[in-house]
Amino acid sequence: MIQPFKEGTFKIIPSVRKLKNLEKALQAKANIIFLSEAHIGNLRSLVTKCHQYGKIVFVNIDILGGLSQDQTGIKFLKDMFKVDGVMSASTVKVNIAKSLGFYTIQRFFLIDSRSYDMSLKALHNSKVDAIEILPALFAPHFFNELRKVKDVPLLAGGFINKQETAQKILAAGFSGITTSCEDLW
Repeated sequence: MIQPFKEGTFKIIPSVRKLKNLEKALQAKANIIFLSEAHIGNLRSLVTKCHQYGKIVFVNIDILGGLSQDQTGIKFLKDMFKVDGVMSASTVKVNIAKSLGFYTIQRFFLIDSRSYDMSLKALHNSKVDAIEILPALFAPHFFNELRKVKDVPLLAGGFINKQETAQKILAAGFSGITTSCEDLW
């Protein structure tokens, strides 16, 4: 299987929010696809299709419809739906997923200085393969400090809908961006 965070393979990661955009995401260069609006009713067929294109599939367990977010529910994603990776804002959920063999992305929302400080604390105990910082426009300001805490690929997401914004974030040192803007895929 392809490694999800191999350098050079995931600069712009499609985040599929509308199923009508899945075909375009499957043609993207990235080896990863985020299924942002999946639910257990359509998840198996979506994962199967993505795997047919050699894509690694991530789902956001915080918003995945129809599934318990406990250890049994997370394990069910792997066993029943063949999901490759999960993302969550919860360190507990990310660590459970990692212990079950998933690739993991921890999401951090930069709301204020308190949330940022809490995120840094949580990061020390998190077993993540990558970190996604939201919103992306603030992410470059925190790159160096995050890198000191955890040496994993850093992604930025949220409100990226222009090529120049994507380039600015990548130039700041981020390994990739996540976007639902299909024009950037």
